[in-house]
Amino acid sequence: MEFNVYFKVAILKLNILFLFISMQIFSQSGFFKAVNNKFFLDGRQFTFFGFNAYYLQSIGADSSKLYIIDDVFKSAKDVGVKVIRTNGFFEADINENPAVIRYSPDKYNENGLKLLDYVIFKAKEYGIYLILSLSNNYKNYGGIPQYLKWGDKYSEYSKNLKHNDFFVNDTMKIWYKDYLNTILNRTNHLTNIQYKDETNIFSFELMNEADMQSVPSIFMQKWYDEMSRYFRSIDKNHLLTTGEIGYDANPNMYSDIDLFYNGSKYLFNGYKGTSYYMNSLLNVDYASFHLYPEAWGLDPIAGITWIEDHIKIADELNKPALMGEFGVRNEKLKYYDIYLEKIRQTPSKSCIVWNYLHPDIMHMADAYAFNEKNNPDLFTLFTSHISLLDSNVINKNVSDGVILFQNYPNPFNPVTTIKYSISEPQNVSLKLFNILGEQIGIIDEGFRHSGEYEFTLSFDNERLASGLYIYQLVTNEQTLSKKLMLLK
Repeated sequence: MEFNVYFKVAILKLNILFLFISMQIFSQSGFFKAVNNKFFLDGRQFTFFGFNAYYLQSIGADSSKLYIIDDVFKSAKDVGVKVIRTNGFFEADINENPAVIRYSPDKYNENGLKLLDYVIFKAKEYGIYLILSLSNNYKNYGGIPQYLKWGDKYSEYSKNLKHNDFFVNDTMKIWYKDYLNTILNRTNHLTNIQYKDETNIFSFELMNEADMQSVPSIFMQKWYDEMSRYFRSIDKNHLLTTGEIGYDANPNMYSDIDLFYNGSKYLFNGYKGTSYYMNSLLNVDYASFHLYPEAWGLDPIAGITWIEDHIKIADELNKPALMGEFGVRNEKLKYYDIYLEKIRQTPSKSCIVWNYLHPDIMHMADAYAFNEKNNPDLFTLFTSHISLLDSNVINKNVSDGVILFQNYPNPFNPVTTIKYSISEPQNVSLKLFNILGEQIGIIDEGFRHSGEYEFTLSFDNERLASGLYIYQLVTNEQTLSKKLMLLK
């Protein structure tokens, strides 16, 4: 009798839990949700390819250029882009630009806010969702440098502050929170909807690429925690993310830095004062990372490992991961094709490329800018990628048994790719040895499901000399080895 009571109570609890989960995933709220490692909208997984177009709000200050906002959304819609990431801030002196949103800690320019209203309104008209960044780590459009200028000008308690002080100074935190409060509670004059209730906003980002160089990453984590809690106290609907690059403070969580990242230890040793892993907090709904391999001294193909590592960590944290910016300067078509194929194999299947620049403002271009006029081949690639996403097609041809492929290119300097396939789930170990049989490093190890696995090694460091090396795959079924040659 007593057992039956306990059993009924347990069943009731399970039903309540199932109802709660169902409400989280399948509610018809119109707002996006992050469930496990995927994005959902109204009960269905939402996958997307997006553009960065940071300038939308500011370009409208010149009424003769308002057409650019329409054109950007039209181009996005034509290619199948569902999400655009753009600035939701503009901090500067009032005389700098008529599009300025905030010109002192407590003073806002209604004209600048109306331009942001217009961007949201137009995005809704074209069926495009927005990711709005709420400030910047750098001086572009104000950011932390502008906050520090205000500190010198307006606050006797915040004089002569340095970059890192922004994240710990109480005055700076109050000013930042004031912006969150103002934006989230603003009513769009064109839609009559408050931003916190706007279903056309996919998510907000706390800050673009925040870092605190040469200090423990706990300080950055505390800032994200405080600001995400404050955000959630106002806005319980929208997804929130950090907007960070993906630097970390624990190299042990990543692939071998010497073998995969050219020994670029600063990416993972805490030098940037932030931790991708630690910043995945309760009120941070999905993990943010960016990718600019050439700027970090890496071969572009090494970006594959960066993507894989950050996706893996997000999976372990049971959250989606979004590559919110990525770009290469040279051979864009080649490397974007490789990156997008990798993204299609991830749980969220979503990413945003940097950066779409309207043909009429190419004078603002950086090395990563593109548009349909100057880069029609990229648009063909993007269209194809979106078609594959929408049809949920992922090419996986797994041969019977175990295959260890020859690395390519071979010989190589400094980058090569190693691939293997297994037809049955099993434990695997893929290691690299020198010609004397001494282990150099572990390429992959652990339980793996059936499929193809690909790893890109980047040997541009002093640790390894020219010569022959051996990579060996050990599975439950057999042991396979092949040789590779490094030429320096």
